[in-house]
Parts: sequence; structure tokens; C-alpha cells
Amino acid sequence: MSAAAPKLRAILLVAGVGRRLGAERPKSLLEFGGRSLLMRHVDALASVGATSLTLVVGHLQEQIREEIARHAPALPIEFRVNEHYREGSVVSLWSARDALSSSEATLVMDGDVLYPPSLLARLRDGGGESALLVDRRSEETGEEMMVGVRGGRALTIARRVYAGDDDGPWDSVGESVGFLKVGPAHAAPLREALEAHVAAGHRNTEYEAVYATFMRAHAVGVVDVGDVPWTEIDFEEDVRRAREEVLPAIGG
Repeated sequence: MSAAAPKLRAILLVAGVGRRLGAERPKSLLEFGGRSLLMRHVDALASVGATSLTLVVGHLQEQIREEIARHAPALPIEFRVNEHYREGSVVSLWSARDALSSSEATLVMDGDVLYPPSLLARLRDGGGESALLVDRRSEETGEEMMVGVRGGRALTIARRVYAGDDDGPWDSVGESVGFLKVGPAHAAPLREALEAHVAAGHRNTEYEAVYATFMRAHAVGVVDVGDVPWTEIDFEEDVRRAREEVLPAIGG
């Protein structure tokens, strides 16, 4: 990391069951090129100068703790336990809300993504105070989390965003990679949005529902990664693509 690069920490969400893969181990422990997704995340974060990592664990958390213990992580790691990991992913992020920093940027990351470390550097350095990684190559099918963009801002995120909203058409639509940079000035507002959402009883929703509300009130930029090989891993076909296409493209 250059001297001018901003400081950042990370929250990595790895509590989920991964029902669609039917795995007997957490998705973050799937191995690609001899390394688990989990340790790839750790190494990528260290390479861009992250100061710490908060791991939100739940399902089969002992396996994740063992994976960390088997290695010598290149940055400090602390754990948050989501005992209610079978509820919505919003509960996982809510469980780590205290790790959203008011002194440095925080990367909030899904644990089931294979990508090159340069993708994190791009998010660290681009998009303004807060930003989402978005791939405009993707088409809306109802499976992916899509982002509606207007005037350089991400204004909504959902599985269906269609052509626009009441304020007009989107300038562009793309798939969210699952990584959000939260600037120091936005940490408290996002914490408050999470607390209000969960306090209202909306525990079986995805955390993107909170993002959508947050983005309407606070400027969240967009960093395009349409030229970068990456994949989210939900299905066996995603595992195949990760091993046969993405891994060779990012250099193993």
C-alpha cells in the first residue's frame, strides 16, 4: 500500500449455511488453487493494507476457527458470532455493527467470492467516501443482487431493479459483487440503519434491504469491475466456473 492510500479495515460475513451448495463445510472453506476462499480473503486484505478483520461466524464456526488457527494470518482477526445464522444475512451484519469504523474505511464483504486482490485495491481507492463494486456486464435474472445507478451514485440494490424508479430511468444497472466500502462519516448512519431495521423485527431479510435505505440518504459511489474476472459461488456451476475460468484468469 502506498503512503497515500487510505486506511481500512474489513468485516467478512461467513456465517451462512450455503443451502444451495448443500456443503458439509462453510463455503468460505472451499479451496481454489490449494487455498481456501477464507485465506484468500485474508491475504488479499493484507495486500491492500487492511489493519484488521472482523469475521462473522455461525454455521460450522469451529471449522472456520480451525482454518484460521492453522495459518499465520497477515493481519489481526477478531470474531463475532451470529447465533441466529439461519435468519437473514442482515443479522450477520448487525452482529458486527460495532466494527464499522468512524476513523477509517470499512470494507463489508461476502465470504463466497473469488477475485484478484487488485479488485480490493480498486474499491479502496475509488468511488468516493463510500462505494459499491458493480459489474455492468451482468443481466438481471432475479438471482443476482443488482444495483441501479444514476448520476454516479448507487441508489438502489435488489434482485430486481428494472429500468428505473419514480425519479426516472437508471443511467446503468449492474451486479453487486457483494463488497461495500463504508467511509468513516457513514459508519454511524449505517449502524443506525441496521439497528432500526432489526429492532423493527425485519430479521429474515438480506442486508441489502438496509443498503437500499442507506443509499437513498447517503452518497454511495460505484466502482466498475466489468473488466475483472470474479465470481460469486452459490451453485456447483459456480464452483466449476471458479476453478476452470476465474482461477486461471487471476493467476491461480
